Amino acid sequence: MAEIVPTILTADFSEYIKKMQSLKGVCPRVQVDIIDGKFVGNQTISLESLKNEQTDLRIDLHLMVKEPEEWVNRALEILPDRLIGQVEMMYEPEKFINRATEGGFEVGIALDLDTPVESVPEEIYHMIDLVLLLSVKAGFGGQEFDEKVLEKIEKVKKIVGDLVVIGIDGGLTDENIKLCQKKGADIFYVGSNFWEAEDLGLRYNELTKLLEKT
Repeated sequence: MAEIVPTILTADFSEYIKKMQSLKGVCPRVQVDIIDGKFVGNQTISLESLKNEQTDLRIDLHLMVKEPEEWVNRALEILPDRLIGQVEMMYEPEKFINRATEGGFEVGIALDLDTPVESVPEEIYHMIDLVLLLSVKAGFGGQEFDEKVLEKIEKVKKIVGDLVVIGIDGGLTDENIKLCQKKGADIFYVGSNFWEAEDLGLRYNELTKLLEKT
């Protein structure tokens, strides 16, 4: 089933709190990006800062960090619903996947815009719940969608069929969401195009209905 998921990428903890509060009653799930300054040059709020923040939202925790497999135990203190790691920073993807699964998480791997689908062994795709394809360069919000992700969606779809969910993250608009869905994507992680709306509930409903029409 197709799904819209708002994303939070910020280094300002007060902004994180404000955005999380604004999502109450709007949607069931949110993605929180954690960047350590090693995978890309900028940093976000720390993983530890989330420990004492309670929410009814299901959380997709996107780890854009060095050695995501070493962060799994730390993520246990946050209890996300889904744990996603950048494959480019994994020495042993199987270790990340197994640790996350043992922790009770759904598990995903993320591929940066320029990372070829073929660079990941096919057996890895069959071990996970989600493939997240970035449609912009990792780490910074407000970038424009790059259509070369469309071919990557098709390639992943041929590998996983309907057994693994395909997510798209970066620069999504009403128009390119439709393009991605037609190629086989299932989950659409929306940033600035969502947060700029005056009424978040209305915007979320608009995007959800858009998926139903495609």
